[in-house]
Amino acid sequence: MMKAYKIIGYAFAGFLFVSCAMTHGLHHRMPTASIHLPKGERTETPEVEDVERAVEQLQRISLGPGHDSVYLVEAERDTDGELVMKGGDIGAVYVVAKSKNVAERNGEISIDFIVAIPADLQNRNWGLQLTPMIENNDRIEALQPLSIRGELFSEVQKRQYWQMNRYLNRLLEDTTELSSATALAAKYYRAYNNYLAAEEPHKAERLAHTYRQTVAFPYLSDPRLDSVIIRKGEIHYHYTQKYRPTKNTRRLKLFFRGQVSAIDRSVYDFQNTDTLTYSVTSMLSLIDPEPRYLIQVIDKYVEVHDRNYLTFQVGRAEIIDTLGDNRAQLGKIERLMDTLMNQYEFFVDSITIIASSSPEGPRTMNDRIASARANSIKRHLIKKFGRDVDTLIRTRSIGEDWTLLKRMILRNEDLSHWSEILKMIESSTDLDATEPLIRQKYPKDYAYLREALYPQLRAVDFRYNLRRVDMVKDTIQLTVLDTTYMRGVQQLRDRDYVGALRTLYDYKDRNLAIVMLSLGYDDAALEILEQLPQAEKSARTDYLTAIALSRLNKPREGLAYYLEAIKAEPVLKFRGNLDPEIQLLFKQNHVQSTAF
Repeated sequence: MMKAYKIIGYAFAGFLFVSCAMTHGLHHRMPTASIHLPKGERTETPEVEDVERAVEQLQRISLGPGHDSVYLVEAERDTDGELVMKGGDIGAVYVVAKSKNVAERNGEISIDFIVAIPADLQNRNWGLQLTPMIENNDRIEALQPLSIRGELFSEVQKRQYWQMNRYLNRLLEDTTELSSATALAAKYYRAYNNYLAAEEPHKAERLAHTYRQTVAFPYLSDPRLDSVIIRKGEIHYHYTQKYRPTKNTRRLKLFFRGQVSAIDRSVYDFQNTDTLTYSVTSMLSLIDPEPRYLIQVIDKYVEVHDRNYLTFQVGRAEIIDTLGDNRAQLGKIERLMDTLMNQYEFFVDSITIIASSSPEGPRTMNDRIASARANSIKRHLIKKFGRDVDTLIRTRSIGEDWTLLKRMILRNEDLSHWSEILKMIESSTDLDATEPLIRQKYPKDYAYLREALYPQLRAVDFRYNLRRVDMVKDTIQLTVLDTTYMRGVQQLRDRDYVGALRTLYDYKDRNLAIVMLSLGYDDAALEILEQLPQAEKSARTDYLTAIALSRLNKPREGLAYYLEAIKAEPVLKFRGNLDPEIQLLFKQNHVQSTAF
């Protein structure tokens, strides 16, 4: 093997010495590969009468006692009296549209094309790289490339990787043989990172330069086709690709970029390529665009609640804005009050301030402190907004808010004895005496109560009672746009099918059926379409039902729904050219077009 590589190396060196650039002729002739669509059967557009005739020819054939009946194509009996189907057996039939119109299904489209590589681009000394490119709304994406290599070019590639492997083995004191291009890359990065870790960047750069010079013709990563050509000849490669369109995809353009590399390191880049255009069709054109509305009940009287936490000195009621978070809390209270008093939709009938405190200390003292704090806040607001608010503001107090405390204790995982504490509170006739008992019996739980729950009881609640301006009745009903539904329809238009499913799930209408069909939930889509109210059924829902039935392998029923659709809306007949499910119905039901 070593001897063979040496011969290749000497022959290559001698050849470079006596020749000009190997790709010189290509720059003059400028050959290129070509791409074209596969040849497919001509798409038929049956007239309404053709479909009607096919439906009438379907017969109901009994399978015998105790069996259900099924619908098949036209049948006849042979000389032995056995039933046979006209036109032969019907097996699994798949129709793939191989034209410029491609259908989106399950959020994907399937595009296929044929790459033709002429003999002029094949040479034992060359390597050809072709990369198909998709242009979608000015965004270009590369598909998996194709690699066609001449036999001598392939041997030179092997030699370069073998030499680099030997060099890396010396650096790493390794003895492993070359197994793959990936293994060589792993060795290279190990050596490169070793130099960086040793703070020797100049050696790392020298290694990178050596790699680029030695491996002049790297293998393509993840090629769709990688072949070594022994004999020249026209090559045709059928390329099929699944592609996920974006929300604005209407057309796709496909072209390719290519390069020929020769073993003398000369290069020929393709200057011009063919371009294919695909028109993307989907069920989105069948969306029901009509907005939906809902009934909204408007109340004349509205209550706005706002809870705030002001800090007071122990046993005192004076407001000190520099204490704790008081400045921010007061600012929040004042902004909301200013907003409510200066808007034009409501009158402010009254404002109730309710101050509460925690259970420490005697209840009578806590009642007095809570009342004083509520009045202190009222005076602060009168000073801020003027004497006009004096008559609007009422004060109340809850000295010890045991009701809220019980709700916070209930099933609190941080309290080991929450149920016992709750029973003590509920059975107590003297809460002033119960609180010290809790502290004595469950000291750890009591510490948590004081640190985590008691501060939430020391609060100031505001209750704003508002009345709508110029509204006589206590309630009125308004018809308003259903913004949730419209958001779901937009998600559907944007091909966000999962998001549309979440948003539209409760609506059970045509648009949800389209979402289900787009995600491949054909049974669910059919159930929705069949259960639509009669007022919501139309030619388009019949057409969607035909698609669902076709996917569920019910060709007779599917063709019948398609017939009803094109009778009611003849333009849908031409849409049948775009949907492979409809083409499948034609094929399974032997629909023959008589149009010329």
